This record gives sequence, structure tokens and C-alpha cells, in this order.
Amino acid sequence: MSQPAPKKAPIAMRTVDKAFSLLSFFTISTPEFGLSDLARRAELDKATTLRILVSLTKHGFVEQDASTKRYRLGTSVLRFARIREACFPIVSVLQPIVDRLALDTSETAHAALAADNALMTIAIAEPQRSTRVFVDPSQLLPFHATASGLAYLAFAPPNVIDIVMSSQEFAGHTELTLRRPQQLKERLSLIRERGFAIAERSFETEVIGIAAPIFDSSGYSLGALAVASVASRMSEEKQQLIVGEVLQASIEVTRSLGSEPNPIVVRARKEFPKGAQIQQ
Repeated sequence: MSQPAPKKAPIAMRTVDKAFSLLSFFTISTPEFGLSDLARRAELDKATTLRILVSLTKHGFVEQDASTKRYRLGTSVLRFARIREACFPIVSVLQPIVDRLALDTSETAHAALAADNALMTIAIAEPQRSTRVFVDPSQLLPFHATASGLAYLAFAPPNVIDIVMSSQEFAGHTELTLRRPQQLKERLSLIRERGFAIAERSFETEVIGIAAPIFDSSGYSLGALAVASVASRMSEEKQQLIVGEVLQASIEVTRSLGSEPNPIVVRARKEFPKGAQIQQ
């Protein structure tokens, strides 16, 4: 007996998906695109790309430079961001804590919230030193390859973990990136025991990340707070100091949002920076 063909998404929904996909290509490093370049990047024909851009321009999500004819993000993005922050303030809570974290650790600090399959950075603070880690706010942080992603995923809702674990293999960013679900499962188990995550050269070859989860009222993580350090200047003593500061900051953020951190995170904070050597 033949099986019924899988239902296709409605045309309107597929168009919306394509529109949001186009928006995702605009980043700090590539803030503008010509029509041909964007169509090539999105693997769409020029006619379809133009039709979507016309609609996005009409609603203010993109705008076109009159002289170069290149497209960039429009002002509606700012408007919706301000509405979100006014109704559910989180950047205003996070930024001062991230600023202090960067000052206390002399390294780059950042906070990120979970999206569908990665984390989005929403607050960054850099230290006053010439050599430091640069965090691109437009770059998504993969769950399996970054300290922030690992810290979030270890305490994430079960359905999120199930979806991630359903992959056969994860994208490799360096030689030390976790690629297999079993490897990730073991790492998440360790993070749940100690309350924080360390990712050494797994996303960028010269960066060590240390992160702790941020929790919402459900008791599950909604994002993470992290410090990114140049690997060559990391010592055991400094690593322990950063772990303690990151844990303290994550607890403060969680409570500032009206929630309570997982007891494991609270317990871990009491153990650092004076705790035993951290497992790698």
C-alpha cells in the first residue's frame, strides 16, 4: 500500500521563510549586498530574491542605497528591537553586568540568548587591552562548539536537547570541535555536574571560552553568560578566577530577571575561584 506524499508547506509560509533567510545574511562583516550577490548567497534566482527584497523594503526591514543600489537592513529592525526591550527588558539588565564582568576579568565578556539552533549575542563588553577576543554580534554561536552553547544546552528544555542530539554529526570549526552526539552527551553530563562550561579552541583556534547558564522562571536555561580569552595567556589561576566571576554574574542576571538559578550553579559559585583544578 503506497504511503501518502508528505505535505508541503503553504507557499506563503515558504515565502516568509525565504524572507527571514535573506535577512540572516546581513552581518557586521557584510552589512550590504547587491542583488546578484545576495541571490547567489541564498541560492535563489534573482527574480525571487528581488521580489522578496521589494516586499521587505516596503515594510522597512531592508533599504536600498540610492547611489550604489546595494541593500542593507532597514529601520523596522530597530523599531521591533526597541518594542521587545520595552516590553521585556533584558539588554538593560545584561549590559551593566557584562561590562563589569569584562572589567573584573580583563577579557571579553558577552551574553547570548537561545534561538532555534544557536545562540544570538545581545550584549558585549571588551577589556582595555590591545590583544583581546573579538565577538561579532551578528555571528550565531553554535550549541555544540562554544562555551555559551554548551552551558545553555546542558540546562535547556529536554525537547531542545532531543532535537540537537538527533543529528548524526555536527559541523566542525576546529580540530577540537565536538562532532559526534555521544561526545556532546558526555560533555553535557560533565557540565550539569559542575554548573559551567569550558570550550578550549573548539570554535576559534586561539580562544578559550568559559560560560554559565542564565535561567528563566521555568527552571530551564534561556541563554548564557561567557568570557572569551586569548588561549595563550590563560593560566590555571586565571581560569579559576574567571569561572568564579562568570558563575557570579550568571546568578545575578538570573535573579535580576525574577528567576532562580539551578542549585548546581549556586553550589559551584561557592567553590571558585578557590576550588580544585578544573577538568578540561
